[in-house]
Amino acid sequence: MPTRIAHIITRMILGGAQENTLLTCEGLHRSPEWDVTLVTGPALGPEGELINRALRGIPTILVPQMRRPVHPWRDAASFAAVLRIIRRLRPHIVHTHSSKAGIIGRLAARAARVPVIVHTIHGLPFHPYQGRTANALCIGVERATARFTDRLVCVADAMARQALAARVGGPGHYVTIYSGMEVDVFLKADRHREQLRREFGFSEDEIVIGKVARLFRLKGHRYVLAAAPEIVRRCPQARFLFVGD
Repeated sequence: MPTRIAHIITRMILGGAQENTLLTCEGLHRSPEWDVTLVTGPALGPEGELINRALRGIPTILVPQMRRPVHPWRDAASFAAVLRIIRRLRPHIVHTHSSKAGIIGRLAARAARVPVIVHTIHGLPFHPYQGRTANALCIGVERATARFTDRLVCVADAMARQALAARVGGPGHYVTIYSGMEVDVFLKADRHREQLRREFGFSEDEIVIGKVARLFRLKGHRYVLAAAPEIVRRCPQARFLFVGD
């Protein structure tokens, strides 16, 4: 008898957390040992979507009320909907992703007495760029839900250190599992190298240092910019390419 697992994520936009979740679900779905279901809200936002790929390959349930912004009535409706889904699926494991689905999904899993509850921290909901009140609220909710989470998965050791510093869970809760990637397109990237260098105006002797991420302060562009003068001093042929919006 396969192990039933429900993966719950707020929205299947084009992003790292969503790619991680999608690839995990696809991998599990290929194995007869697992019966996997993806539960998600609408793929709203300008980033692009992965929901159509999910719908083509994985049993997927949409929760229209589940959205990223905090909205008490909509969030209560999302909780009720997710609780009904969990009770119908009767999963052995509920694995949540992203902050909103992480809270709603874990609360619903606990209410439904799911045997194992797992949450992946793809990015913490509290950070220095956010207001004190919002941070305090996020930390408080994360601490509360961590108490009944069997395992907290981090995509980097730094995430675990930051969460532990905020007293979210204990050291025994955490395990680091790096995000997998579809690498075929990167392994074949040399086919386009010359064309792209011409397109962006790079000569053959120039060394291109690229960063691919949306232009947002949490993505750390400032560290690249801070290092750039010293890099150019040591390597005058260095060039920087930022890809994102």
